[in-house]
Amino acid sequence: GGPADGRRRILVAPENAAEASSVPGVEVLPAPHLGALVAHVAGRELLAPWVAPPAGPEITTDEPDFADVRGQALARRALEIAAAGGHNILLSGPPGSGKTMLARRLPGILPPLSPEESLETTRIWSAAGRLPRGSGLLRVRPFRSPHHGASAPALSGGGSDPRPGELSLAHHGVLFLDEFPEFRRDALEALREPLEEGIVRVTRASGSRSFPARFLLVAAMNPCPCGFRGDPRKECTCSGHDVARYRRKVSGPLLDRIDLHVEVPAISSGDLSAEDAPEPSARVRQRVQAARARQTDRTGDPRLTNAALTPARLRATAGLHPEASALLARAMDRLALSARAHQRVVRVARTIADLEAATGTGPAHVAEALRYRRVADAEPL
Repeated sequence: GGPADGRRRILVAPENAAEASSVPGVEVLPAPHLGALVAHVAGRELLAPWVAPPAGPEITTDEPDFADVRGQALARRALEIAAAGGHNILLSGPPGSGKTMLARRLPGILPPLSPEESLETTRIWSAAGRLPRGSGLLRVRPFRSPHHGASAPALSGGGSDPRPGELSLAHHGVLFLDEFPEFRRDALEALREPLEEGIVRVTRASGSRSFPARFLLVAAMNPCPCGFRGDPRKECTCSGHDVARYRRKVSGPLLDRIDLHVEVPAISSGDLSAEDAPEPSARVRQRVQAARARQTDRTGDPRLTNAALTPARLRATAGLHPEASALLARAMDRLALSARAHQRVVRVARTIADLEAATGTGPAHVAEALRYRRVADAEPL
């Protein structure tokens, strides 16, 4: 029989006890070996229920903080918008400009994992065989940074009995793809389904499996093959043909799924010696959480960030002022924006308005959102 309080009882190896205990309504009995399990079932020697050790203080001192980042005000602002609205972001700049440093600080400004998100993330890591031994629920948002040599199966999931890959290990967290154009084309194309639907399907001879894969993508790339196009510190050696070929490595449809395109210039000595202390992550996270709460108030679903809204729901909740609509119409003509790009601008503008606690989306919000669209929508990479 089960425990007196009606919970289910489960017998597991001791190293899996903490993980199993994270499932609600279950009493966990650690069995150190098969003989102990048999003795318990036979009623000869009952196993003691697992008791969680006292929770220690949360260690946050090693978490990368925006307070460590000098300069790059535009990129910092764009990452705040990305966190607030769930928007994917592309950082473009020369080596040493701080793209990786910025990306690693994004998880620290995202809202904490909810209990449901923690449980779902823990299940994925357990299925992938990546859960640390003796670990309970994962409490920190994942940050995954696969190498650009990673294959499509390494990203999507692989093996004869497919296990979750990097895209799923980043579920509810951040996926950082450095040197974006250097990834194999099939690996990059594997991103399209999870970016659109939040799942990844893995097909093998034995059948098809689906894994959750709803992450915030941060892609980073150099402006050209040598990396120094537009960098005052070093002259670029690339021809126009080299630059065009390099940028075409990433398909237009994939880039079209990235809301924020941000130039990250080389850092000047003036930026490094500025006296003003950069804003810490904790303060930015407060604004992000408040903006997300406003989105939840409108939709009733905390998963529905502005980036995840259907076109119909976006139209119903954007609250575009007439002046904002007129500005956007002029920009569409001047920049030759596609209908998809138009929607992306509205999503980002709505998030900017949420960060300001504005009830509607005004022309200033649209104007800032347009800064994060590549003029490149008329000149695809």
